[in-house]
Amino acid sequence: MYAPQYYCEQAQRARRLAGMAHQLELKETLTQAAQDFDDIAYDLEIGAVEIRHPELLPQQHRSTTEDL
Repeated sequence: MYAPQYYCEQAQRARRLAGMAHQLELKETLTQAAQDFDDIAYDLEIGAVEIRHPELLPQQHRSTTEDL
């Protein structure tokens, strides 16, 4: 996970894009994404979740045609 500031910045970006959107559905989606980013930032700030650098997280194995 990134620091709370990262998610705050993403929320601001999503709101800015929502303000420029002409399609109602897109505007609503971006507004919801902004709220989700704000929620993540808040959870990180109060310690509800642990911050780990993305490079330290375990890699998920993706199946490929070679695995079949």
